[in-house]
Amino acid sequence: MSTMNTHTDLSQRTLIYPCAVRNINVRVTGAQSPSVIFVHGFACALEDWDAQVKALSPRLRCAALDLPGHGASGKPANASIASMAAAVNQVKEGVGRGGKILVGHSMGCRVITEAYMQSPADLVGLVFVDGSIIGGDPEIGVNRAKETARAGIDPLTQRVFNDMFVEGSDPSVRERIIARANQVDPPLREELFVDLARWDLTKARTALKQIAVPVLVLQSTYINSELKRVSLQTGMTTPWLDAIAASVPKSQVKVIPNAGHFAMIDAARIVSDEIGKFAAAIAQGRRQSVD
Repeated sequence: MSTMNTHTDLSQRTLIYPCAVRNINVRVTGAQSPSVIFVHGFACALEDWDAQVKALSPRLRCAALDLPGHGASGKPANASIASMAAAVNQVKEGVGRGGKILVGHSMGCRVITEAYMQSPADLVGLVFVDGSIIGGDPEIGVNRAKETARAGIDPLTQRVFNDMFVEGSDPSVRERIIARANQVDPPLREELFVDLARWDLTKARTALKQIAVPVLVLQSTYINSELKRVSLQTGMTTPWLDAIAASVPKSQVKVIPNAGHFAMIDAARIVSDEIGKFAAAIAQGRRQSVD
């Protein structure tokens, strides 16, 4: 473990967790319970959550990790939603005592749901940031994903990420995130892209029905009829939001208008505030149940 310099009196640590998926790079800041564990999306990295960690760590313990094969974490033996979730649970078990809240973005929504399925112990809440869900016939959908990935994972990554930003998004952020995504190992991206589709088509809806903890959904975009990602407006719904409403009784939805897919960057303050309020409500409820 190496200690990093910080300008506050909070301890900020970079941890390397040895586990079955090799080393996991984790940054832990703050000390108060509950712990909030931040999980990034496909071909992304832990720094996507820098604004939330900075805003929330004075009153919560915040842990942001690079998923296996991303950022500074080691490569997994196999790239799957299950192996990503196993890494999250490794962090969950080592980050400290007390309740844990998992926060996932995009693919990270699937990862934290799978993590909950694998090990619900100590989990007191989930936050989904701009999630989605794939529907249709599993065999057809998985085969289509394989064909798409094998046709060229680099142009696919470029195309998918280009569509994640709206007109008001910072161009420099767009360029940095796309360049970073293309640096992730191409075979890993291909394998993970296919498994993401497989997980959605075979496990997602069943998994959602088993969530018994409070869930906060922060939604900023959707894919329209022209297959273009656009900002979601208040009062609108999506297949993902419909699936949450039908399956997760303890759920609440907050629409974040005029933001792209990376809502935690485009609308950093709003996302931080909503997560903070959600964590505070859970902590208050747990204190009252003890009293």
